[in-house]
Amino acid sequence: PISFFFLPFSLPLFSFSNYFYKMSRKIPPTASSTSTPSSSLPGGQRPIHAMLQQEKEKEKTTELSIQTMMQILQNMQTKIDKIDNIEKNTENTEKRTENMEKRM
Repeated sequence: PISFFFLPFSLPLFSFSNYFYKMSRKIPPTASSTSTPSSSLPGGQRPIHAMLQQEKEKEKTTELSIQTMMQILQNMQTKIDKIDNIEKNTENTEKRTENMEKRM
């Protein structure tokens, strides 16, 4: 379960994803997507294969950013789980301490 502990991480995650998106937009075009200038074709149309190649490149970039964000979320969830475990252990220790004090 995601607790309030997750909320402080949402802003850095948004900043990271925004940064990653901006960086992905700066990728220089490959030779296949720039091989035919749009002005040389009638009506300024690009060949379909060039458009498909560009879409494939965008999909790869998107897939990489999604994988990166998923890894970040998994790491965060692992840390949250560890913190939850520490909290439970602390509560158990406090209860044991109280029980010991009652016996004395």
